[in-house]
Amino acid sequence: MLECQKHLFSIPDHISYLDAAYISPIPRIAEEAGKKGAGVKAAPWDMTIGNFYDEVEAARALAASFIGARADDIAVIPATSYGIAVAAANVAVPEGSAIIMMENEHTSHRYAWYELARARGAKVVAVSRRDGEEWGAALVAAIRHSDIPVAVVAGTILHWFEGMTVDIDAVADAARAVGAALVMDGTQWVGAVPFDVARIQPDFLSFATYKFLLGPYRLGFLYASEKWQQAGRPIEFHSWNRAGGERPDFYLETMPGYLPGARRFDMGERSDFAVLPVALKSMELLKSLGGAAVHARLVHLNRLIWAEAEAMGLGGPDPAMRVGHIAVIELGEHYRDGLAGMLKEKGVHVTVRGTKMRVSPHIYNDEDDIRKLFTALKTVTA
Repeated sequence: MLECQKHLFSIPDHISYLDAAYISPIPRIAEEAGKKGAGVKAAPWDMTIGNFYDEVEAARALAASFIGARADDIAVIPATSYGIAVAAANVAVPEGSAIIMMENEHTSHRYAWYELARARGAKVVAVSRRDGEEWGAALVAAIRHSDIPVAVVAGTILHWFEGMTVDIDAVADAARAVGAALVMDGTQWVGAVPFDVARIQPDFLSFATYKFLLGPYRLGFLYASEKWQQAGRPIEFHSWNRAGGERPDFYLETMPGYLPGARRFDMGERSDFAVLPVALKSMELLKSLGGAAVHARLVHLNRLIWAEAEAMGLGGPDPAMRVGHIAVIELGEHYRDGLAGMLKEKGVHVTVRGTKMRVSPHIYNDEDDIRKLFTALKTVTA
């Protein structure tokens, strides 16, 4: 099994950081790359045209590899919400149709759909689930039994707030059966869970780098299926996503065509000299460790988390519905106001929302981090 990689990060020995689902630290090699990248802008007289293209294309290819895609399938974007906005600007949502999502879906994968429904005269259906029901089954039932045509399904592989599985294979099949577009948010799992877009075939999949990809804030990627690579319309218009935009005389005539593949959806100023190198080094590290090995490590740590939680009498989702890389624990009578701050004072970092505690380890965590969390939890809730 992959060993703890804390030595690759600038994490003090007394800190147990178990909050990757909130924001992850970046590895030391990415820190150094960011400093070097910032120096590019400090000396613009040394820049070449390669500064605007080389790292963009390298990052595109690396991001693609985490979801089983090709470099041509990937656009460089600033945030998950940007990618969802691109999808919302392209998918067909006729008047009187439905956009289906999980109840309490993440805001980056929620607000765009409400705005679109309002503009098109459509309806957002926020699906709830019964006790003991898996989220994917609840979504499939809503798709199949909708009394109006389903235009879009907002999907993912887990409920971000509950740490529960979503059978995305079944959801994708149900969406295809009714001719609905499938738009996915991968921010809470790309980099931690192996995934294959060829199997699921979403229309769009948007994901940021600052969580499980160990990357910088303000950078993400958007997968677009071949249909949208040919017919899609971007939400920004500039020379960097135009065919011929790299020519020295790009300003002399209007370039009507787009670059091949999903590049038409690239954001403006995509060549961020300080941000892209951080993402590159972080993704290179994860690739060198192997996606399956990283996932197995996180599953191992998650099992320890649940063992400790259950020993304290704490609950959570049914074991069959728990995801392998995030644990969302119901604290019940162990909840205290200000609990996250009390744990932080003891060097333990997790997210607490309401009576739920989300614990999300990564490759920089070891078994002692888990034990420290529950020792601290017992102390502050005694």
